[in-house]
Amino acid sequence: MILILTESFDQPAQNVASILDTKFAEYKVIYGTDLLQKKFSVDITKNVIEFDNDVLDNINIVWYRRWISSKFEFSNNPEENIYLKSEFEELSSNFMLNIPTKKWLNIPPYINPYPTKAKQLKQAIEFGLNIPRTNISNNKITLQEFYRENKENIITKSLYNPYTYYENDELYCTYTTQVDDVDIQTQENLFFPSLFQNNIKKYIELRIFYFLGKFYSYAIFSSQNQQTSVDFRVYDHNYPNRLMKYELPKEIKKKLTNFMTTFNLHTGSIDMIIDEIGTFHFLEVNPQGQFGGMLDLDLDIENDIATYLIENNV
Repeated sequence: MILILTESFDQPAQNVASILDTKFAEYKVIYGTDLLQKKFSVDITKNVIEFDNDVLDNINIVWYRRWISSKFEFSNNPEENIYLKSEFEELSSNFMLNIPTKKWLNIPPYINPYPTKAKQLKQAIEFGLNIPRTNISNNKITLQEFYRENKENIITKSLYNPYTYYENDELYCTYTTQVDDVDIQTQENLFFPSLFQNNIKKYIELRIFYFLGKFYSYAIFSSQNQQTSVDFRVYDHNYPNRLMKYELPKEIKKKLTNFMTTFNLHTGSIDMIIDEIGTFHFLEVNPQGQFGGMLDLDLDIENDIATYLIENNV
């Protein structure tokens, strides 16, 4: 049997499940929230999991896609919410470690933690990938020096994950943002440590989905639109960026494959940019990144994942 672990409303996982249906494959989907809403038990001594009145057995492959939203609230009490979240993370680790499977597609971060941005950038350099000039600082003097060294053209982004929140039923999120002299001058002498990079003059952005040595890539022409020029996720619905299927050079594929293999990442959404003189720059990889909507560009990732799961359901 194929087991899919994901969070509810994850469209790529639902699309893959629909393909498995058309091919009459035997599979089960478990959402992270199911551990809070359905009966289960984990017998660590016997290595047996009972879930929703069934024993989880005869599992040949597990696809870990996602698990639970980082914004999920376990309690209205802030301190209790923090405690229960840590308990749920430990629960998830115990649950996944005891799944009797022959093979994983994506090892969960509850078993093998995902690499931080710092580790990613250091490893990218090791494999010969270019990265933006990067500085993590908490003081105005260092930031001013970095600003001048990079021709007064720098950006800032989250050290870990973007901050998201809801207000009046609207979702807000932090994005990569350009930093100017006014921003620096209005800062305190000491501020919360932040990540800064030189703002590379880009020709195009690349969104690359990696799947066990295969690459599904497309170019995003975002540089000519002021709203999307720094971060294409600040989407302009009135003037959408043009997208085009893109074939990566063999040398870049080799470096990225070595990078992903080092971190034991089977899949991931990789962000890169190509500057105005044609140099490739690695930005980051999100092991749980989205990859829906690429079929329009003749990039049938979901069908390839479904086929892989079926072929390994033995």
